[in-house]
Amino acid sequence: MIDRTIKRTNFKNSFINKKIIQPVISNEENLVLIFFILIIAVVTAILPKFRTIYNILTVIRQFSLITIAAMGQSIVLISGGFDLSIGNIVALSNMAVAYMMVFLGWPIWLSVIAATLVGALCGLINGVLVAKVKINPLIATLAMGWIYSGVILVSSKGWPITGLPKAFDVFGQGYFLGIPLPIYFMVFIGIILSLFLSRTVFGRYLYAIGGNEKASILAGLNSSNLRMLSYTICGTLAGFAGVVLVSRMGTAQADAGTPWTLPTVAAAVIGGVSLFGGKGKIYGVIIGSAILGVISNILVLMKVSAYWQSLISGFILIMAVSIDAIRRRGQLI
Repeated sequence: MIDRTIKRTNFKNSFINKKIIQPVISNEENLVLIFFILIIAVVTAILPKFRTIYNILTVIRQFSLITIAAMGQSIVLISGGFDLSIGNIVALSNMAVAYMMVFLGWPIWLSVIAATLVGALCGLINGVLVAKVKINPLIATLAMGWIYSGVILVSSKGWPITGLPKAFDVFGQGYFLGIPLPIYFMVFIGIILSLFLSRTVFGRYLYAIGGNEKASILAGLNSSNLRMLSYTICGTLAGFAGVVLVSRMGTAQADAGTPWTLPTVAAAVIGGVSLFGGKGKIYGVIIGSAILGVISNILVLMKVSAYWQSLISGFILIMAVSIDAIRRRGQLI
């Protein structure tokens, strides 16, 4: 009787371990989600102000635009690339949409599309330099980032652009059913990219070239075109984020978005995207960005200096990259 009980207990424990525990802990995105839930649980218990609807919506709206850019960065990282110009593309599109509406007199819809395409063009240029010219992605995108900033400063002399149409405010400041529109943009783009990566041939090919480019080429994949596609997607999302950013701020600044580069990388890596390519999911990027946004909000509510945000975010990023490197080393052994 005792032996039967022991066997049943062992069977149940084995079943729970194999079917529930192992699938959860073996998935990096799930671990990040658990970590995020723990943060939320602790914060809501300690800081009552955090759990108000107004504060929650404010936090989500604040990190929604960086998340859109981070999703673009994640596409590049998954394909085995890296984009250090993404913040500069945000700034360029930010100034472009304002210039088109204020100085060229273009209608809002045309300016939004054109400025987003400016971002796409910047991404395509990055992709050509990396995939066709074979320049190291760090060097290529860093150099192009300087060029994009130079274009902004030469054309604007560093002055902000004001006097935007009032109707344009809806993109960054509007609400639908009590929820800010930027949150809808983030969710919609996240769903589209998730389906793109998981349900389309091109999405699976991006994972393939990021995981093992040589094997992918031998299998007949055109890694150059696929990598250009990833950079173009990244530029497009950065461009759109820049458009919504200027709508939310009410004025176009020459340096708006330029500090976003490292936070987009941090959000992606914390969310489970590998710096070595071939791994990552969009919902993990959203969670990673949410973690950084919540940490920032916690520090504000606790009236802690904003300098601590960079310190804490840096530690979290180091931990995420270290775990990624250890797992990759284990796979190679």
